[in-house]
Amino acid sequence: MTATSRSTVMLANAAAFITPQTFQRRAVSQFVTPRVRSQTERGREILDTLRAETFQGPVGRQRAYVGGDGPAVFFQHGWEADSADLATHADALLQSGFKVVLIDGPAHGQSEGRKAMMPEFGAGLAAAADTYGQPFALVAHSMGTPSAVIAMSRHGLSPDRFVSLGAPRSLPENVRFHGRSAGLSHRAVRLMLEGLERRFGEPIEHFDVARDAPSMTARALFVHGTGDQIARAASSSEIARVWPGAELELYEGLGHRGVLRDARVIERVRTFLS
Repeated sequence: MTATSRSTVMLANAAAFITPQTFQRRAVSQFVTPRVRSQTERGREILDTLRAETFQGPVGRQRAYVGGDGPAVFFQHGWEADSADLATHADALLQSGFKVVLIDGPAHGQSEGRKAMMPEFGAGLAAAADTYGQPFALVAHSMGTPSAVIAMSRHGLSPDRFVSLGAPRSLPENVRFHGRSAGLSHRAVRLMLEGLERRFGEPIEHFDVARDAPSMTARALFVHGTGDQIARAASSSEIARVWPGAELELYEGLGHRGVLRDARVIERVRTFLS
């Protein structure tokens, strides 16, 4: 950690103690505002071969990249990313005869909006289904997984198959993990969780994939790298354990973004969906 970042964390912890309401308001606002709209330039040449379309999402128009004529597969990226992240997976399925629909989440990529989190992502997936029809399958990376589960449990999205790549298990766990990693105090993390709970208008514990997993009907595959430093590999194991009939694949040493390009993962997903 640099001296600047240490100073920032110290100021945040002090604000959580001295002016808790102000800290909470600012922390929640920052948490739901993506700092970047994409993470990589890789995969953009694949997106350029697809049709760039838009549909009406929960916070404005959303971008979708569409190609192929077979059974439809939706792709949902994670936080502070965009559709380019999943382009390699989409290209493999496109070559295997599937229709692909890669979706830029609200406030991400070429979609409209400034703030968004899992509820908006989930509503965006449901809106995509209103435009393109129910998909045969859904492939989601990172925060895309809990967003997809929200779409399935609350908005009627009903894919036959579901693939999760590098999934976090729950929002509270994710906030605590990254808060501790950054050096935030227990008080600061607690204030963030309480603020998010108020923003969502329901208990924060509801945002736990394992809570909804037992009621899921899609045949599921959970993929995780054991070297993931963003979401614990154990998260996918815990979800798969309670998701009826789910399959689990762990890849030794692979990181959080490694599951997006690794040839073994791409082939495993293609085989599962085929």
